[in-house]
Amino acid sequence: MAASVTMKLGLLILLSITTSHQVLAAQQQHTINVQSLLSSEMCSSEPAAPDSVNPSSRPGAGSTHQIVRRACVQTGDHKTTLSDHYAAVLRRDLHRVRSIHRRLTGPQSTTTIPAHLGLPFHSLEYVVTIGIGTPPQNFTVLFDTGSDLTWVKCTPCAATSCHAQEEPLFEPKNSTTYADIPCDAPECRIGGFQETSCGVNGSCAYTVQYGDKSQTFGNLAKETVTLSPEAPPATGVVFGCSDNTTTHFQNTGVAGLLGLGRGNSSILSQTRGTGDGGVVFSYCLPPRASSIGYLTIGVAPQPSNLTFTPIKTAAEPLLSSVYVVDLSSISVNGEAVPIPAAAISAATVIDSGTVITHMPAAAYYPLRDEFRRHMGNYTMLPEGLAGRLDTCYDVTGHDVVTVPPVAFEFGGGARIDVDASGILSVAGASGAAVACLAFVPTDSVDIMVIGNMQQRAYNVVFDVAGERVGFAPNGC
Repeated sequence: MAASVTMKLGLLILLSITTSHQVLAAQQQHTINVQSLLSSEMCSSEPAAPDSVNPSSRPGAGSTHQIVRRACVQTGDHKTTLSDHYAAVLRRDLHRVRSIHRRLTGPQSTTTIPAHLGLPFHSLEYVVTIGIGTPPQNFTVLFDTGSDLTWVKCTPCAATSCHAQEEPLFEPKNSTTYADIPCDAPECRIGGFQETSCGVNGSCAYTVQYGDKSQTFGNLAKETVTLSPEAPPATGVVFGCSDNTTTHFQNTGVAGLLGLGRGNSSILSQTRGTGDGGVVFSYCLPPRASSIGYLTIGVAPQPSNLTFTPIKTAAEPLLSSVYVVDLSSISVNGEAVPIPAAAISAATVIDSGTVITHMPAAAYYPLRDEFRRHMGNYTMLPEGLAGRLDTCYDVTGHDVVTVPPVAFEFGGGARIDVDASGILSVAGASGAAVACLAFVPTDSVDIMVIGNMQQRAYNVVFDVAGERVGFAPNGC
């Protein structure tokens, strides 16, 4: 660790990273605009009701739910080193990737809702606003393709057990449709990756572990979930009424989580075949704070440039909850990176809840070395300044930064040409700016997780019934 290189971080990771031209050829480089840091006003917001994306911005019938990306770091009078800042992001990612790795080894309506970057909630992940109960109580929750159970924090919840959030807790007594699930009811054994047991007064208690330490506890209940005012609510949804959260969730202002995994307890599985959607969903994760993305549940008209890759299936039941595909190659500046076959054949998870792409070391280091080769015009900082992000550049005084394009190609010909905002993670303060390659190596040799930064601006379509995932650029 280069302890002498310490800086007080500004408000948040810069999100206004744009290309100067649309990428028409793989060899064209990206030009990134290094703008001033966003003001502290970005760290506050009023509770938001579910609302709709302008229909002109999203073709097809249905309503659109808003996704927000969490990425706010408030420093105030507290001095935070660059290493501390990136370590917090990577700690959450690392726990999540390990959790996914443990799993891998061991007639329909359309609802579209606006999606945003979760800056007001102090996170680098994306969030949406949904309604729980009758009448709906509105909550901003994480949007997660790697989790099954949907949950929010409920009353009573002691301050020592539940982290602070921007919105009031869910009040079961104010809903006419809330119903606790007894521990002898079939719904207590709904499946998914939550653990259940018989709790106080015979209620069905649950525990979900998202990483080595991040957990939520509470009771399972049935409730009405409203994804959009324009769409009919989903009734009788099994969800978690949480009265205890730990670690990661204590550092964010979100109210809970919307689970969109493949397990039986996800809202997709629960509404499948009921006319509320579930067999197909899609999203676009906005690349900057001022952008609006979307989450669509149900079949929507798709662009002609959408290409698909199969979802891998296996006899292992633990593969059922995440979206695993085959990666065939990675390129930098239009040239395929020489990665060993064993590394490129790792199970590749498309995940909205992991921020930065995590890859086997045998795949990461060739990618990193090729990227560095094209960045000779910038001053590279000592390794260790930003923890496990080992390829960082001093971009102080640069109005723009030019970087080589990075692309993923998948089985079946599907492709992601990573948006410029997903190649470098930029942070700065007091007139200084640092940009780091937004990929990290992992100890695992058999799993790769493509994070939300590398999916930005793409229309990502999960055809669950057809067992395929599609990608199309310029989604939002």
